[in-house]
Amino acid sequence: MDNNFLDFRNYIGQKSWEFLDWQGFDMQQYTTMFSELWVQEFAKNGGGHHSAHIHWNQHVSGFYFLKCSDKTSYPIFHEPRTGARATKLKMKPGNGVFHGTELVHFKPKPGTLIIFPGYLEHEYAVDFGVEPFRFIHWNIQAVPKEMAKDVV
Repeated sequence: MDNNFLDFRNYIGQKSWEFLDWQGFDMQQYTTMFSELWVQEFAKNGGGHHSAHIHWNQHVSGFYFLKCSDKTSYPIFHEPRTGARATKLKMKPGNGVFHGTELVHFKPKPGTLIIFPGYLEHEYAVDFGVEPFRFIHWNIQAVPKEMAKDVV
């Protein structure tokens, strides 16, 4: 019941709602509800990671980074278009993010907020335990307003 945490929860809830609205969904018909919200910290002796996964039946997922550096793990996002994966062509040499890029990763700094569709496959690179790595992860569902009043 820490008010600072409630403010944070309300902030990411609002930003997640705005993300769905920005994507073109008629959010006047929906309310957003947290289905999960947790803190993760990778082991100090290294080895922490997540293999590629999605969060089933979620509309928005997100991360807020508390402790991280250029020496810690980082999220990697996968190409979500099945057809693009099935018809993948070889990319030009060099670095960069292009429409054909299959994996995209971000090197967060403390305070970085990442919001993405729940269907987007993601993973975390292996953390070697050199420096602390901690983040908050959440999942949100958009529920029709007439159904949401029955849940509360």
